[in-house]
Amino acid sequence: MTDRRSFLLHAAGSLAGISLLPDLAASKPHRLRAPRRVGLIGAGRQGRAIVAELQKLPDVTIPVLCDTSPARLRTSLERAPGAEGAVDYRAVLARADLDAVVVATPTHLHRQVALDAIQAGKHLYLEAPIAHTLEDVRAIAAAAGSARTVAYAGFQGRANPVYQRAFSFVGSDSLRSAVSLYAQSHRKTSWRFPAAEAGTEQAVNWRLDPAVSLGLAGELGAQQFDVALRYLGGRLPARISGLGAIRLHDDGR
Repeated sequence: MTDRRSFLLHAAGSLAGISLLPDLAASKPHRLRAPRRVGLIGAGRQGRAIVAELQKLPDVTIPVLCDTSPARLRTSLERAPGAEGAVDYRAVLARADLDAVVVATPTHLHRQVALDAIQAGKHLYLEAPIAHTLEDVRAIAAAAGSARTVAYAGFQGRANPVYQRAFSFVGSDSLRSAVSLYAQSHRKTSWRFPAAEAGTEQAVNWRLDPAVSLGLAGELGAQQFDVALRYLGGRLPARISGLGAIRLHDDGR
């Protein structure tokens, strides 16, 4: 099994639902052209940030944006001139004019959307963390491994030039072997967001619901776990310790 045929090469067993390998793509017997027409499913903050990056690429167009919230969809469409709006992701996947889709929905909704995207023959960029449970991660991995399209998970540390520079020292004469790693995150804003439409409070603030959210360690920490495991060369650490607190915002957790 090659790296490109597995996205479960590294996993944190104590944090169910978090996979730490960003490349889900299956090995391809042919050269793939770069996707030119990309649809967005999930137009929240992260989805809009991804659209902003896609708009910087000269050969990429974004024909359609999808979100279940009319307010978020309107905001996103204002930033993507010429794009159409959709409230059902299946309508996006049914479009024959799309090469790829970006999935930036809440984490617990990733599995079905990702599986449907792969089944529809779309290249897939799946925002990290990959899924809510290890079962969901494995289901996506199995589908991606047997598909002829590319699937990729959005672990940002892989593209961060600072992390790339630091990683260049790993295994070199400068740094033979990592002994320990330390990571921290200090989020300065509340995780509770205002609901633009009546009756959507729970859906908007899904991160505060322990039944569907991976919490700070999963939703944000997954990015740092991926970087750490990469520095460790794929070896799982012998010992892990962590601590955290909510010291400023009373957001219901």
